[in-house]
Amino acid sequence: MDLNIKGLDDDVGKRLRHQAAAAGVSMQQYLRTELTRIASRLSPAEFVRGHRPMTRDEFLSIRQRLREIDAS
Repeated sequence: MDLNIKGLDDDVGKRLRHQAAAAGVSMQQYLRTELTRIASRLSPAEFVRGHRPMTRDEFLSIRQRLREIDAS
């Protein structure tokens, strides 16, 4: 599949080029890798649809456990 992105902000393009250079790969390879990584995860909307909201009791239990961890 070929992909053409138009209207990308210049600063975003510069940042992506910098990140690709830092990774030692071409811009094309860097974007291919990043898009593959993004596609392998659930989107926020997919995540929310697949999970029920946390109950107040569950929230309070987790908060208490985190406080215990912080205290140790």
